[in-house]
Amino acid sequence: MQDHYYPFHLFGAVFASATEAQQYVFEQWEPEPPEGATDAEYAAWEERNPTWRLAEELEFYIDSDFVELADSLANVISQIRSADESAWLSTNAKAFSHFIIISDNPDAIWADRRPDASQTRPVTRPPESTATLTYLGRFN
Repeated sequence: MQDHYYPFHLFGAVFASATEAQQYVFEQWEPEPPEGATDAEYAAWEERNPTWRLAEELEFYIDSDFVELADSLANVISQIRSADESAWLSTNAKAFSHFIIISDNPDAIWADRRPDASQTRPVTRPPESTATLTYLGRFN
């Protein structure tokens, strides 16, 4: 029998608003060039888009389908099977306004962006804290 709990990596962060969190966590796209744009203008737009601060700061290639933004600790705790992990998180994650969940599926984080990194699958480097994010661990 399979339950609804899945393994994931969890990050905590403090953002001033839900909008700021969304702009960090999700891909951002400039408006598409107008219909009369040249091929060069369109190619330049494609090169610039999307921007994705989360993936850039973590230095991983990530599939956005496997990323979730949670705005409450209760939401995150409801996704954790282990009572011990839930209790640890309840005690240690109160300072964060938002939580970023990235599935531990091999297709979620699919390559390391660092120039000297091996591009083998699965990715062997574990996620880590950054200037914006605190890595809280792998759950389930």
